[in-house]
Amino acid sequence: MQGFRSHWWKALGAILVLYSIYLGTSTEVGPGVVRVTPDNVSANSSFEVQIEGYNTHFKDHYDPKEGGVHVWYKVLGKLQKAKEVKVVDANHLLARFDGVNLNTDTSFVRSGTIVIEDVHHGMFLGSKMLALHFDKNAEAGLDSLENASVVPQKRDQAYFSFPYRYLLYETIRNLNFHVPMWFTMIVILLISFIYSISHLNTGKRVYDIRANAFAKVGLLFGLMGIATGMFWANYAWGTPWTKDPKLNGAAVGVLMYIAYQILRGSIDDEGKVARISAVYNVLAFPIFIVLIIVLPRLAEFSLHPGAGDSVGFSTYDLNNHLRKVFYPAVLGWILVGAWVSQLTARIDKLINDKEWK
Repeated sequence: MQGFRSHWWKALGAILVLYSIYLGTSTEVGPGVVRVTPDNVSANSSFEVQIEGYNTHFKDHYDPKEGGVHVWYKVLGKLQKAKEVKVVDANHLLARFDGVNLNTDTSFVRSGTIVIEDVHHGMFLGSKMLALHFDKNAEAGLDSLENASVVPQKRDQAYFSFPYRYLLYETIRNLNFHVPMWFTMIVILLISFIYSISHLNTGKRVYDIRANAFAKVGLLFGLMGIATGMFWANYAWGTPWTKDPKLNGAAVGVLMYIAYQILRGSIDDEGKVARISAVYNVLAFPIFIVLIIVLPRLAEFSLHPGAGDSVGFSTYDLNNHLRKVFYPAVLGWILVGAWVSQLTARIDKLINDKEWK
């Protein structure tokens, strides 16, 4: 019982990692809109569009008694409900809309969002996928649209799924693997940084052994973070690496900790290597944080979320379903990383034939 009490966090970490791996790979990605054809129409007359869905099951779950499938386009803050919706197959709908009857030839264009709702898929959107041509008086004429049609009920999905994101598709699962690698790396390297300060304050060899062990495991997670990021970038951006400040900062930071390991292997005197390595580690960690967090935020442009002018992690729409896997994955990998670091420190202690003090 006493052994379990001291190791419960390790078991929790392993369980959370297994949980996140299972759900992260097996959970279906939710419904979305891939394209609307045609994507450029005149709103002053009736028109019909074909909507291609992603991971939709219109044919299997079509139920006229429940109201079937409802489609709207939303533009200028107003909704226009489709007069008729026809289910073609599991992933395709035909929607016919009545025009806005205004009389002038002068037109302007607004991007419209397709809104789809049924009892199985809930409500989902195809943002700015339909270009609508309106005349110059259309904005006033649209005032009557929202009141003239049935608005969406904002239903939830009838099943558990990850959110659909245009361009990301199935690779959105990688959020549960790529981002936890970097969270874990930062926490593990922070612990290494603290142990190096403790060694400089006390001179105890045990703190240097732990600092080195945590630095090695932190470097491992950094390399896994780069590997999973390159995999994701290859699908989302079309190339595994770009001249992105976030990516380049992460690469330089990882090289700094590779240099830390090279430094430790280049000095024979154990006392000297411990002191010099501790000083290096104390200086390296703040520089590493600047490289991966501060400088990317100062960049004018970045493809990577949370860097440059892109959307930051705190404001990104994770979706509550994704949070149920993502947050346990972060905590689980941090606990597993700490566990592996402890094991590495014990192995290093045996190799150096030193007693804990």
